[in-house]
Amino acid sequence: MKAMYTKNLMLREWTFNDAEALFDYARGPEIGPNAGWAPHRDLEESRRVIEMFRASEDEIYAMVLRETGKVVGSIGLHDRAPEGMQSAVRAKEIGYVLTRDMWGKGLVPEACARLIIHAFGDGLADEVWCGHYSFNGRSRSVVVKTGFRYVGTVRKTLDRLDGSEVDLLAYRMTRDDFEELRAVLAERAGIGL
Repeated sequence: MKAMYTKNLMLREWTFNDAEALFDYARGPEIGPNAGWAPHRDLEESRRVIEMFRASEDEIYAMVLRETGKVVGSIGLHDRAPEGMQSAVRAKEIGYVLTRDMWGKGLVPEACARLIIHAFGDGLADEVWCGHYSFNGRSRSVVVKTGFRYVGTVRKTLDRLDGSEVDLLAYRMTRDDFEELRAVLAERAGIGL
């Protein structure tokens, strides 16, 4: 994976030296549950997650503040569409989490815009998906800001959290949508095309 840059972030491969930074935000009670997984219990769990990221065929990036070098979240391009939303073309799904103290600063829409440009611009996907649980209004804000279009809602069991059933709202961006939004996405990411 090559590192990518936005106005405020570097998106780069996770290293084992990032375990403490990951644990620092992933143990928070509002982080994992908003994404459907339980808070990390200890540093060793964060190390195992980094090992999983590094072994994955998906592109899972550490979100690093360019100004300080601090890891503040994770964002990934996964080789799938959301559960229950089958696709007949090459699809990628974006997933992300951000440390609580960085919420509301526009960092996730900035990182998403960069990954969307990468997915379409580098020929990795014909459509890109994104989703959020019905209770996660902050993620809804991200998908709206990045130009995704609502497709539908599916019922999902949170196996990695508490087994509850929730609604997952699914959004998609096609190649045609991307072409219309290319300049807006580049501006949001703070990059030239």
